[in-house]
Amino acid sequence: MGTAGAAKVASVPDPEQLWRELAPDGGRVRCAVAWSGGLDSTVLMHLMVALRRLHPRHLQLRALHVDHHLQPAATQFRAHCRRLAREWRVPLTILDVKVGTGRGVSTEEAARDARYAAWKAALAPGETLLLAQHADDQAETLLLALLRGAGPAGLAAMPRVATLGAGRLLRPLLDLSRDALLNHAGQHALTWVEDPSNQQQRFDRNYLRAEVVPRLRARWPALAQTLSRSARHCGAVAASLAEVSARDLEAASDGAGLDATVLRRWPPARQQDVLRAWFARAGWRSPETRHLEQIRKMLNARADAHPLLQLPDTTVRVQEARLLFDAPRSASPKPHRPEAWRWRRALRLPEGEIAVSRDAHGDLDLSRLPESLTVHVPATAPGRGRSLRKLLQELAVPRWERERLPLLYSGDGAKLLAIADLWLHPAVQAGPGSSRRGRIVWRPQR
Repeated sequence: MGTAGAAKVASVPDPEQLWRELAPDGGRVRCAVAWSGGLDSTVLMHLMVALRRLHPRHLQLRALHVDHHLQPAATQFRAHCRRLAREWRVPLTILDVKVGTGRGVSTEEAARDARYAAWKAALAPGETLLLAQHADDQAETLLLALLRGAGPAGLAAMPRVATLGAGRLLRPLLDLSRDALLNHAGQHALTWVEDPSNQQQRFDRNYLRAEVVPRLRARWPALAQTLSRSARHCGAVAASLAEVSARDLEAASDGAGLDATVLRRWPPARQQDVLRAWFARAGWRSPETRHLEQIRKMLNARADAHPLLQLPDTTVRVQEARLLFDAPRSASPKPHRPEAWRWRRALRLPEGEIAVSRDAHGDLDLSRLPESLTVHVPATAPGRGRSLRKLLQELAVPRWERERLPLLYSGDGAKLLAIADLWLHPAVQAGPGSSRRGRIVWRPQR
């Protein structure tokens, strides 16, 4: 258990400064704090509790604690968060995750992927997830990216704001040092838990933190602030490149695939950027540079060669001058029975979770939506055939994703009303006179 004594360093932002970032228009805000029970997230939670006292009618606050089940101390972390959550009267949700291994990624990476997937699934539409990473974390992230040979996007390290699932992600402490958080904890007599795994130098970040960063800081005291500035510069470059890649991706897209003849017109670096954007659009991990180079070579294969590249998450192949994804065979879902769904409550399916959310700007007219719907996947859809396949192709849905998409039919199964959150039948679309608007939220299981 950690406690703090005050140090003479800069203080964390006052609650009102944080409020201006969360609610620039002064409206209602829903926030979830990613709370491990450690120093950083406990300070952030303390700030948010203070902010809630100032804006009780406008701030809805809760906490999300992820249990990775990787160490015995995890039980202590849960208990600590539960105790403080009761004391601070903050609703707490425990997210139990299973950290996958054997996919060619480290335990650190697998745990991170599991954590973000859990947060993404837990966020409500329009909700903001608050993460407590600070300037020292940002410096470590940039150093790790440099050591891995990352490009501008990787060297941008952690963005302050990003989209996450149906909500967004915000790192409000990113410009502050760990000493500032320690100082705040000391001033307010906060307690937190220490993660024993942080002492294990077999993890790259821990090694940097214990052995490398202190030596660099002894020579360059402003290390964290300087590296954070470099990360922001790289972020600006990455954002500009992303705009170009997005336009190129649109120009090269052929349904869910890419037109190899278009890609071949561009220089190698531009091809790689488009390929990264293509992977991101499909929801796959960005491939290593060597894999990008292999994919580039596939573009020039003979017309009858049909080359393919097996990656940990998916397979890439060339067919009829198109670059396509294939999902692993084991990923094919088993067809299940149609589900009756009263949409006022979320429905969990083997493929993910679907919900209807109220949204004043949504494209769904809730008054036109039947109270009871029938949910199919394409394999069990009534009247499935050419028209449904054509619609899914027009929506540029990758082939392996089509069998996972929930199809929402009227209760009697006679009319297709929606395809996940991608398409609505005109009969349920909101118009100028719609007073009850909403939107469909689909959170696929990854």
